[in-house]
Amino acid sequence: MLYLVRHGRTEANASGLFLGRSDLALDGVGERQAAAVGSAIGPVDRVVSSPLRRAVQTAEAFDSPVVVDNRWIELDF
Repeated sequence: MLYLVRHGRTEANASGLFLGRSDLALDGVGERQAAAVGSAIGPVDRVVSSPLRRAVQTAEAFDSPVVVDNRWIELDF
């Protein structure tokens, strides 16, 4: 099974901004969203993430080793 998960919310997302490659952390809501999706999906064998902080923080919610792969970096508009 392959799950594609979008990162949790950041303060900029809450303001309606698109971040592109800006490297912002999750806000409190985003941290709770990441924890919720990690719990809902459950154990996984492998987690691959963009190198951006918000993506890595979300990936870490799966409680599995995170492989950071630059090919998954967000588009920058």
